[in-house]
Amino acid sequence: MRRKNRKAKNTQGEGRGRSLLLKAAPFIVAVLLVAGFLGYLRYGRGFFPLRKVVFTGNRNLSSGELFSLLNVKKGQNMLGFSKTALSRRLLANPWVKNAAVRNEILSGRILVRVEERQPFVLIRREGVTWLADIQGRLLEPVREGVTPFLPVIQADVKNYRDTFKEAMLLARLLKIRGYFQRPIVIEADTFPEDLSLKAGDVVIKVGFGDYEQKLDKLAELESEIQKRGIQASTIDLRFANRVFVTPVMEVRK
Repeated sequence: MRRKNRKAKNTQGEGRGRSLLLKAAPFIVAVLLVAGFLGYLRYGRGFFPLRKVVFTGNRNLSSGELFSLLNVKKGQNMLGFSKTALSRRLLANPWVKNAAVRNEILSGRILVRVEERQPFVLIRREGVTWLADIQGRLLEPVREGVTPFLPVIQADVKNYRDTFKEAMLLARLLKIRGYFQRPIVIEADTFPEDLSLKAGDVVIKVGFGDYEQKLDKLAELESEIQKRGIQASTIDLRFANRVFVTPVMEVRK
């Protein structure tokens, strides 16, 4: 009987111990979490420090400029870096078209592969000349004393946005046809019907739409003009069945 009583008491004691342990478990877990967090704040920042950032694919932006965009510092704990956030910071610069970021935590490196937008035209608007890509996105103002050999679009985007869009479409076709080998200025600061360009010393009135057909006419006409030895001042392509050529001599009169 005494043995049974002892076993019963032991069983009750064990049950009480387990019950107390279960009740104390949340408190113990909370203490461990707080201790872990405080330990991270005190010591964790020294783990996995950023040692190096490697950029590839950049030509117009320097590695220093790209590093500034990332807004990180050497020695920072790489566990706190988000690849998505780092990519977004790079994409905020108009030169950056795509950015692929890879964190190599063990080696302390960030590898960044950048795809840049390419200058396609110069856009003159509101008194400032900009480098722009093939979609018309402004990249940066042209620095004083620098003269890029690119076609120019004289634009009034604020008041004649549709004309600017047509000018960009025309510029792409001119690029395909090889006209970018000569100085080109596209006048896009008025209505689309008055769209024109200056190729060298010749003013070419293009008008709105049918640009491929008009450029076909222009190619045939330029060949004929060269054969006849005519020095043209103005070529008007705006009409469907007629082309008007004004020789330089008529202008002088």
